[in-house]
Amino acid sequence: MRDALGERGEALFKLLITEFHSDAGPIFKPQFLGDKWQYIDFIVELVGTGSYIPYFFVQVKTTRKGYTKKLNRLKIQVKEKSVIGLASYPAPTYIVGIDEINETGYIVSANGENLKSLSSLSTTFLINKQNRQILWNEVNNFWTQCKPKNLASQFPDQEWR
Repeated sequence: MRDALGERGEALFKLLITEFHSDAGPIFKPQFLGDKWQYIDFIVELVGTGSYIPYFFVQVKTTRKGYTKKLNRLKIQVKEKSVIGLASYPAPTYIVGIDEINETGYIVSANGENLKSLSSLSTTFLINKQNRQILWNEVNNFWTQCKPKNLASQFPDQEWR
């Protein structure tokens, strides 16, 4: 059974990321991937895009240990192997630190900018309305620039042609 702190952090992440952005509702649709995934806890789809669905991956780290005295960083542990593993996905990836006591979350990129272990996480990017919009734009821009194409599969179903 997963630990209670981790489960609570995952629930808090889902709550924070799906806050209503407007009367239309949330701009993200997260899906927990289960305990078997080595580096990723959630795949998160963007809501309100065009003909394709952009997405990103998240690893959630939860703590009750508070913040560092210097720089006010959230005290979490992320191993180097996990940082490298996250950065290896050809999609936007992020680490979310959850302060379980204050029920707040912070997001940082895990796209290869830093491939070292972490003992604390920046609190610069609180998961709030403004940063959710920035995140939505960042991920949407990534997939727009990638111009997703249909795969020319070797396994077609002839009835669909």
